[in-house]
Amino acid sequence: MPLIGGGGTGMAVTIQATELGLNVVLLEKAGALGGAFSATEGMFGVGSHWQEEAGEHGTVGEAVRRCVNYHHYVPSTELYYNFFNQTAETIQWLEDHDCTFRAVVDYGGNLAWHVYYYDENASSPGAYFTDSLIKATEATGADIRLPCGARKILVEDGAVKGVIAANADGSFVEIDAPVVMLASGGYASNMDFLHAVSPYTVNKNLVSLGAPGRDGDGMRMGVDAGVALSEGYGTVMWCGPAAIGAQWTTDAYSASVQPTLWVNQNAKRFIAEDLWIGNFAAGGIACRDQELTYVIFREQDLAAWEQNGPYGTVFTFGTPGVPMDEARAQLEALPSVHVADTIEDLEAAVGLDPAALKATVDEYNGFCASGEDPIFGKAADYLTPIDEGPFWILVVADGYYTTVGGLEINEKLEALDNDRMPIKGLYVGGCDTGSLYGDSYDVATAPGSQASWAINSGCLAMKNAAEYLQTL
Repeated sequence: MPLIGGGGTGMAVTIQATELGLNVVLLEKAGALGGAFSATEGMFGVGSHWQEEAGEHGTVGEAVRRCVNYHHYVPSTELYYNFFNQTAETIQWLEDHDCTFRAVVDYGGNLAWHVYYYDENASSPGAYFTDSLIKATEATGADIRLPCGARKILVEDGAVKGVIAANADGSFVEIDAPVVMLASGGYASNMDFLHAVSPYTVNKNLVSLGAPGRDGDGMRMGVDAGVALSEGYGTVMWCGPAAIGAQWTTDAYSASVQPTLWVNQNAKRFIAEDLWIGNFAAGGIACRDQELTYVIFREQDLAAWEQNGPYGTVFTFGTPGVPMDEARAQLEALPSVHVADTIEDLEAAVGLDPAALKATVDEYNGFCASGEDPIFGKAADYLTPIDEGPFWILVVADGYYTTVGGLEINEKLEALDNDRMPIKGLYVGGCDTGSLYGDSYDVATAPGSQASWAINSGCLAMKNAAEYLQTL
């Protein structure tokens, strides 16, 4: 069975398929397994032993209803039930393969985010977890071809027939098979493609956070093979401000998302800045809709972060109480960061309208003094004024972790054609699918759902593929 892609979904497919007695030929155009999965930190689950031990007894039905309601019933309820009913089993299955977790964490009021275990020598939780997945994948003995990129999915009379792939030496190989799995990671690395399918994206500064190589190959091959695009094929997992040049998991990144004062190209606020803490996807969409975005804070804010950590939690790497001792040096090294003694000098550094910024700062400081934000409703705890210099201003890009829109599938993860009929034998998982979300990632409703989908979609697809093969 040809498998296109060796990221999180592809590795889950390889392990599950091998356990089901299927022979996998894994085609990965990069020179290594893992893809962008190392940027994840945990995954959503319902009914796991972690939740039971923590006293959380929420049901799959409750979780499904929350999600489909959040997504305005764009995705299939049946697909969600199949997905969520698989999650507890998958968490145990991963642990059985030495891919371990350290806790289940509450995010957005949902005790459902299973964060990864990692040791002190690991660069990140996701990197450690992904290394474990790679070891489990290689241990299957599957035919893993690196680098070898799929070029075309072969379909005849409504059924898949195989794939054509390119070897590293430029030669081509045709692999004939009645089942093909497509899991190439979406299109996050292809900015032109993103703008084409997300024409409502306004921000002039965007940054893809994660591994390169997610070029939209899967969507292109799928459409060429007759697969329909889902309603939300342009949906992106936006995640909000990142000082231009700041790297993921750094103190500079953590400073970029702190709930101080955020303004746009007109020097106006556009969001309750603390929204990001509980729903980074919503914060990211708000930034997406501005042409330019800036984050402003005081020297005393930075000093407080250096000593006591961030005001708001930043995933697993920015924790209140844990000093951000590298923030200053990292920020000072970035051309996108400016420091000035006065607001007037700050305006000049980035070209904002002086009168407009002064009016915004004055209004905002008034809200801070009164302890109430009557415009956006920012929590009083985060109403820190911009009143005493020196002042810092970060020119920030709108970051995004991955794309979550793509090809249309049914509840069995079978690819659907433009008549919404299954293309027999063609399965799609992970970020190449587009049938799971509406117009936004659901981080505040099902935290870690995309990482969970990456693994669970691979497992589910192979269970369904094995059943399909029995009918031939």
